Amino acid sequence: MRATDTSTSRRTLLRRTAAVLVGGAIGSRLPMPALAALRPVKFTLAWLAQGSSLYVYIARAKGMTKARGIDLEISRGFGSMASAQTIAGGQFEFGIIAAPPLALSVAKGLPLIALATCDYNSTMGVGVLADSPIRKPQDLAGKKMGAVPTSGEYPFFPAYAKKIGLDMASVELVHVDNKVLELILIEKQVDAIMGFGGSSLPVILSKGVPARWMLYSGAGIHTYGQTISTQPKILEGEAGLCEAITGALLEAEAFTLTNPQESLDIFLKEVPEMALSGSSKEFARIGMGMWHHAIDQPEPREHGIGWSDPTIYSEMADLVMQYLASPGMTRPGPDALVTNRFIGKVKLTAPQWEQMHERSAEFAKLMS
Repeated sequence: MRATDTSTSRRTLLRRTAAVLVGGAIGSRLPMPALAALRPVKFTLAWLAQGSSLYVYIARAKGMTKARGIDLEISRGFGSMASAQTIAGGQFEFGIIAAPPLALSVAKGLPLIALATCDYNSTMGVGVLADSPIRKPQDLAGKKMGAVPTSGEYPFFPAYAKKIGLDMASVELVHVDNKVLELILIEKQVDAIMGFGGSSLPVILSKGVPARWMLYSGAGIHTYGQTISTQPKILEGEAGLCEAITGALLEAEAFTLTNPQESLDIFLKEVPEMALSGSSKEFARIGMGMWHHAIDQPEPREHGIGWSDPTIYSEMADLVMQYLASPGMTRPGPDALVTNRFIGKVKLTAPQWEQMHERSAEFAKLMS
């Protein structure tokens, strides 16, 4: 089976295996069909493994990638800007990039394109402890804020500051590794942190520390979240592989939406290092719940899971060029940023959407 051939089902594979075994038992009197080798695919997360990215592990553990001829290798990420660079550079064939950093990277000339949108609010913003005197974004003036320079929200902070009327020079930025970002806030080494609420809040809240998140979207910067991305040359040259990886991941996303507890159980087994933390189950539960809340939007309800609104991508391109343009950058059109070519096959029923909506309601209050 070629890498682009997705027609062989798991059942067919099992029948062929049985034929081989039977043929051997009777002296190989029957032809022995050759079993197809799986295509190795390297996939990078945008961040550490967490509830909002557990669908990638579900796709592998539930055999959704294998059924499509893919042997999926999953690697942790170091921020969306970093994952964009490694995918564009060829270290990974596919991976997760938050939509705003994707638009920025393409504008800078990196060869990238999104095959699907996996949630509809990037949750970029600023986090503070619940008892912090910082009650509104403008209160960040004169404060110390932790940040990861390779993280996806980092390049957009100047746009946020301009929107809210905050002088960038009045904020002391402390650059840190993504492994300690939440810790320095919990230990009050900084007054605030910038990041993705869907990633950082689960870390903080699962440790029993109340926190608040001020979203960039609250200042009118509306941006999509995770995308499944690759290089345009892979889309053009290996469309079957792109369809296979997209289909597997979106099938896994739908599985998490309808089987949340089983998904959590699988995730914790797939990422055994999380068991080292007593709060890992709550961390994963909160992260998945916040991610599900960000999926609960008209786009996937009306068009299918993974569907992308070209208008929103166009608005993100405008945002990039308005606030982050530099010499040599070119505004990308929506067709250069995303395709809906493989979208529309994975859908939930109306009752399934309503059940998911009810389950994720508790997470709506965590960000504003």
